[in-house]
Amino acid sequence: MKKLLVILLGLILCTATKVYAEDAATVTVTVKDMPQKLQNRTVIVTLGNGPSDTESTVMVLDGLNNYTATVTVAPSEYYCAAAVQYDALGDYPLQEINQTTFLQVEDGNHYNLIYTLVGSSWYESVTGQQRHYTLQPLETPPENYEPKPAQVGAYLTAPVGFSQHVIVYLQNLYTDDVYELDLYKSNELAAVEPNALSGKYAFLSAYVVGDAAKRYQFSCEQNELSTEAGADFHLTVTDTVNSERERNTPSRDQNSTVQAADSFNNRDTAAPQQPTAEPEAVSQPVKQQEKQLDLLSLLLDFMPMVLVGVVLFAVRSKHRR
Repeated sequence: MKKLLVILLGLILCTATKVYAEDAATVTVTVKDMPQKLQNRTVIVTLGNGPSDTESTVMVLDGLNNYTATVTVAPSEYYCAAAVQYDALGDYPLQEINQTTFLQVEDGNHYNLIYTLVGSSWYESVTGQQRHYTLQPLETPPENYEPKPAQVGAYLTAPVGFSQHVIVYLQNLYTDDVYELDLYKSNELAAVEPNALSGKYAFLSAYVVGDAAKRYQFSCEQNELSTEAGADFHLTVTDTVNSERERNTPSRDQNSTVQAADSFNNRDTAAPQQPTAEPEAVSQPVKQQEKQLDLLSLLLDFMPMVLVGVVLFAVRSKHRR
């Protein structure tokens, strides 16, 4: 009897598992062609019954999972949405490549959703301008100009204790490319774009994320720089609420490697000099003369004894005759 019950229970579990397995589907979501400036950002994807569904399936895509994830869902129609995290103003709109908004999921099937950046930001689409900067007119490059891989960067001199997130925009005046640099306390308020193109660059603007009151103002030491001479833009941050705050440059002042280099380059060159070989060569004859004088003095000391010995020898020889 017990064996029969065990068998029946096993059949029931197997049937239930089979029904559950058939009563499900999988969905793989991928974000492709993420630009370099978004490589450290997170994308949130939701699959739900609608925009207001509080029980939606949420997928988190980032560099750790190569912007790809798979979930198991029950058969149903799903409203699909994807957005870059902390992009409330819609600067980076995402769209599924097949423009899928509603996905009809059936038993046992597998579905792929692929998202890419599309179009312009909401602000740009409405105003026709970029929200954080105004593009500069392009310049005619030199006749021998050929775009080559280069690096552009920016670093801040800021009030002591400044730890806000700063975004800096730099434009290549030959190619019209615009690069966005993120500066944090964690990178010592300095950043480099390693995948830029060579050319002449202009500083467009900089702002502190979340600074709606525009408390922090920026000034640039040189508004245009060429990659041939090094396009590393130096910005100074002013706290308008307390403009007298002491400033420092963390990427330079607190960088042990830079400090060591500065110490070496600015080392004291007035240190006492070592004796040259020429005085040493002059001193050699002097030492030889001193040795000769010492030997002559020693001979003079023994001369009386020698003379006495000669006299005694002569007297003795005379008596023997």
